Amino acid sequence: MRRLLHARIIVILSISVHYRDSLLAYCNIGYAYENGEGVEVDMKKALHYYELAAMGGSVIARYNLGIEEGDTGNMDRALKHYMIAVEGGCCDSLNNIKEMYLQGDATKEDYTKALQSYQEYLGEIKSPQRDKAVEEYEDCHYY
Repeated sequence: MRRLLHARIIVILSISVHYRDSLLAYCNIGYAYENGEGVEVDMKKALHYYELAAMGGSVIARYNLGIEEGDTGNMDRALKHYMIAVEGGCCDSLNNIKEMYLQGDATKEDYTKALQSYQEYLGEIKSPQRDKAVEEYEDCHYY
């Protein structure tokens, strides 16, 4: 029964790919395959769905691909995924690039470029409305 329910969830997510929020659906399907949520763990399928989402512009998918590449020792590819994710505002990717720099897997120039890209992103999304929200809600921030 539980397996059938999870299989239906995958079908529903797959259908939503053709409608709204396809990037999120691809990420969710990738996550399901990566973690065995209702399906057998299948990293090949997980990476396939993360790649589809990343090609569509998903920052979360880029971050996940960076993690996977780093875990398999492909540090150059991990860095490329993280750099793209940083440009989209992923601070976790920025932190991972910092760690790569500290471990000697990224250069000072790579880390500097990542910091500049993140600062540029923050400048692009800055608005009076966000600043007001940050002032009113202590746990609310966009950086």
